[in-house]
Amino acid sequence: MTDSRPTLTRRGMLAAGGAAILGAAGGYAVGVRQNTPAEISTAPPPGPAEVMPTGQARVPAIVPFHGSHQAGVSSPSALHQTFIGLDLLEATPDNADAALRLVSDDAARLTQGQPALGDTEPELAVNPAGLTVTVGLGRPLFERAGRSGQIPPELADIPPFSTDRLEDRWSQTDLLLQVGSDDPLTLAHSVRMLTKDLSTLTRVVWTQPGFRSPAPASPGSGATRNLMGQVDGIVNPEQETFDSTVWIADGPPWARGGTVVVLRRIRMHMDEWDILDRATQETVIGREVATGAPLGGEHETDPVPFDAVDDLGLPVIPHDAHIRVAHAASNEEMILRRPYSYDNGMLNGTNDVGLLFAAYMRDPRVSFIPMQARIAESDAFNRWNTTIGSSTYVIPAGAGEGGYVGAGLFA
Repeated sequence: MTDSRPTLTRRGMLAAGGAAILGAAGGYAVGVRQNTPAEISTAPPPGPAEVMPTGQARVPAIVPFHGSHQAGVSSPSALHQTFIGLDLLEATPDNADAALRLVSDDAARLTQGQPALGDTEPELAVNPAGLTVTVGLGRPLFERAGRSGQIPPELADIPPFSTDRLEDRWSQTDLLLQVGSDDPLTLAHSVRMLTKDLSTLTRVVWTQPGFRSPAPASPGSGATRNLMGQVDGIVNPEQETFDSTVWIADGPPWARGGTVVVLRRIRMHMDEWDILDRATQETVIGREVATGAPLGGEHETDPVPFDAVDDLGLPVIPHDAHIRVAHAASNEEMILRRPYSYDNGMLNGTNDVGLLFAAYMRDPRVSFIPMQARIAESDAFNRWNTTIGSSTYVIPAGAGEGGYVGAGLFA
């Protein structure tokens, strides 16, 4: 005897409004926890310990999905991270809302070591290894879906800079998924599940996978090295200024507690860089390669001695050194740096390698844009790197239990 009862697919439930799965509490929940490193659960079973950049042992971890902020910003940087740019196939408010419901439901399960509904390889989801899924909304999404009036002022247009050589294949998209994990197998499975479940609503425009070393740049260092051998990610906001640097303080509930991310794809000209001797490389950057210390200092975290001069009266840190030009002129100009290296193999007879530079901030109009304008104008390092991709997204606030990212924006 056959069962003639109609079936309802997971995609159908969520796209229809999500009530069957997400319940009626689709709004923003107040009083939920902030995703911070202290809230990461080292859930059993433990696996082989690894060395984290901060020196402590790394064990399989579960990062909470629900909270006042989305994970993947203040939580520890994953060893492997993939950025995915997607466009809606048909940009309607209903489709935008359905996409946010779908990705939130998948992420809420996968990040906790549970397979997504309809997962055909559920065994690949059991070890999240610090998995985080972060959702970003681009300006085109608001414009195409008829929500231009909802664009937060912090989601500013990033102008092209004189040193940019932007390629269309890394251009701005409607949506960003930022997916990170310490296990590359977990990451690959999660990326596939997320993009597969969104495939009836979106198309993938680009994927940008990146990685970072599990080893610290030096004993006790909080940073790692990039493919040029430089210590990268040293200067970031201190704990007491983190909130005012990163999180959006005002606006509607879906945005308040969010942030803005600027993703730059920076190609490194390794063949030309490798010709330089060590002293010249250090002069260009303004830091010692071996220790990451600023020239004239001893440790990577030492204050940069901008006023120091050598025996000839010349600045120890040249006027066009990268760390001088990129130095934040004020607390408002600070950004949170989370760099990832990429290696795209050979291109036209040379290595296509570089940096996925993800910068998070409250308002790029007073932080990233002024800083990048100075870099484009006078940074000596410009000769050995070129920005070939740039996109900007507002990362909404986190979702409360039973809710979803961006609830109420397109519904």
